[in-house]
Amino acid sequence: MKGVRLVSFLAAAIVVASCGSPPTSSGNTNTYSGKVIKLGAILSITGAGGVYGPQSRDGMNLAVKQINAAGGVLGATITLTINDDASLKATAAQLTQTLIQSEQDLALLGPTLSNSAVGAHPLAESLKTPILAVSTTGIHIVPDCNWSAATQDSTPCKYVFRDSLGEQTAIPNNIQSYANDAHPATGVLLVASDDKFSSDGGQIVQDTVGKYGINLLKVIKFSKAQPDLSGEVTQAVQLKPDVIFITSLGGIPAKIMTEARKQNWTGQFLGGNGFNTATVSAQAGAAGMGARSASAWYLGNTFPSNAEFVSAYRTEYNKDPDQFAAQGYAAINILADAAKRANLTFTDLAGDRDKLRATMETVNIQTPLGPFQFTPQHDVKQTVWVIAMDGKGGFTLVHKITTPTA
Repeated sequence: MKGVRLVSFLAAAIVVASCGSPPTSSGNTNTYSGKVIKLGAILSITGAGGVYGPQSRDGMNLAVKQINAAGGVLGATITLTINDDASLKATAAQLTQTLIQSEQDLALLGPTLSNSAVGAHPLAESLKTPILAVSTTGIHIVPDCNWSAATQDSTPCKYVFRDSLGEQTAIPNNIQSYANDAHPATGVLLVASDDKFSSDGGQIVQDTVGKYGINLLKVIKFSKAQPDLSGEVTQAVQLKPDVIFITSLGGIPAKIMTEARKQNWTGQFLGGNGFNTATVSAQAGAAGMGARSASAWYLGNTFPSNAEFVSAYRTEYNKDPDQFAAQGYAAINILADAAKRANLTFTDLAGDRDKLRATMETVNIQTPLGPFQFTPQHDVKQTVWVIAMDGKGGFTLVHKITTPTA
């Protein structure tokens, strides 16, 4: 699918300063003057991931605008191509190849969905181009993006990074948090079995619940393409569990919550990253009141860089950001910081991509997510925010976990 290149010129100045500070250098200014840093994003603007991708896009575009308005990256202008993969793995892979080989972008961001990342990330790795995952939370995203289910083997990935909180951290912390609060005894898992994000999350739930004394009564699988899930929800409700776990994406969690409440089930919903956008919270409405998930970000977190980001986002878009906007915004600032320190040549693309990869490993900046650094495995280690849907399209904070258990 064809992307449209957004160029934010220096004249497009805005008042609010960039969170995490736009890249500057006190002793080496304007060394990239007149140059262009080309970035490409592969996002799910439409399809199942369309409830997440547009927010990532908006956060990225805001960061590009701010950085360029503040003088760019040592004088270089950032250009960003936003490309819609329509939530399709094959399209994500095709776009990855086009952006790397034809467009000759320095680095890529995305894709939105873990299922698409299976097609895109190994390709970027093989073409030695940095790619930064901004919302993919499944298993085997980093460091083993070449992991093979058939051989149970992988090789370490040098060019794949992630600024999104993995489900292997988020889901166990969410379950532990609720177990400590309410001591549930039983649960049922509803899991979409036909995409990586959902099935990975379901496996993590199954691997975790026993540690906290929860008896998983049944695992109910379904296809994300099913128009009607009332039968699956009825199976779950009839077992009278204390908790219904949902691992699925798009509008499916909201459909499940609404149907369960129609059937007069009053227990607790627990989920994963698929819950963490205002779009899903709004779709669930009153039926989702209290539904918990663990998030990489919370609107009211007190990091100074977050307050700046939220203010700027509201000014730009006249609405609140969400986790996906914050991660997209942070990703652009991460790449800008790495580019600033990479001593790019702008003549040797392969060499510049490798220089960028190396400096990404030493990023240390302030973002809306808080102080940001990558782990040696190119993953993110950060504060975890346990949030609950407020029944009105937003979220309330339940717990702040500064030392995650996974």
